[in-house]
Amino acid sequence: MQLQPWLIPYQQQLTTLLQNNQLAHGLLISGPAGIGKSVLANWLAASLLCTEQLKPCGKCKSCLLRLAGSHSDLLIIDSSGSSIGVDSVRQLSQFMYGRAQQQLNKVVLLADAEKLTEAAANALLKTLEEPPQNSFLLLQTRASNTLAATLLSRCQHWALAAEFSAATLHWLTQHSNRAVPEFLLTYCAGGPLKALSMLESGEADQLQLTLHNLNQFLADKLTLQDIVKQLDGVSELRQLLGWFLTQQLLPAMTGQDPQRILAIHQLYSRWCRDEMQILGQNKVLALSAFLTELKRLQG
Repeated sequence: MQLQPWLIPYQQQLTTLLQNNQLAHGLLISGPAGIGKSVLANWLAASLLCTEQLKPCGKCKSCLLRLAGSHSDLLIIDSSGSSIGVDSVRQLSQFMYGRAQQQLNKVVLLADAEKLTEAAANALLKTLEEPPQNSFLLLQTRASNTLAATLLSRCQHWALAAEFSAATLHWLTQHSNRAVPEFLLTYCAGGPLKALSMLESGEADQLQLTLHNLNQFLADKLTLQDIVKQLDGVSELRQLLGWFLTQQLLPAMTGQDPQRILAIHQLYSRWCRDEMQILGQNKVLALSAFLTELKRLQG
């Protein structure tokens, strides 16, 4: 199982712990979206379940069962909903305390651990306090700062650093036939896999055009109607506008009146708040008002 270059140092450290029987029963893998948390977690799960000396060979019975999605000693908790409740934690606890069918380890994968309800997190503590032998819980999260301190203290924490290096940018160019915008890794908060997905889907090209058109609007080279029409179809508009302000517009205003810069921050905060809280809001009208005021403040 070949991992991305930036994950290999973590893989090597985890392999050493596996070889020395020092791997904790509860692990938390954190990092930005698209950094490879699930890739590393799945490799570790495969290593724990493989019968061929701590490496996923892909050929033993255990590996073949895992690849077929029918390994009885691997449990993947559904985290696709808005929250992960107590019932899911009870399910994983019962699973971990059961006997391994393949006579090796039992592994639970739980992504988006930040979705755990307070009751679910408290229930999970009981399993982590007295973990059953040969059972491993692999948690993943993009927001470890939102997890309870008691939960963090009972896990071996692996924080995957965001990637902005030239080597990672080169990796992107090797894995895509599309041109890689220089800002893409920054926009993706250092998540190369997210950046690659945006490249392959054409979303990166659309993003580049949108950022260009925002600058065109502020320079009086594009009408309000045209920019609103384009922005109205953007799925992650709050993220896009926030990034544009903090990474492009405001740095260009360094040295100008601090009150104007503060007013832009406040304008964006109010627009985000209204976007999330006001039901039935005329979003086109609200976006038009935001952009008109932004243009005035930008001068």
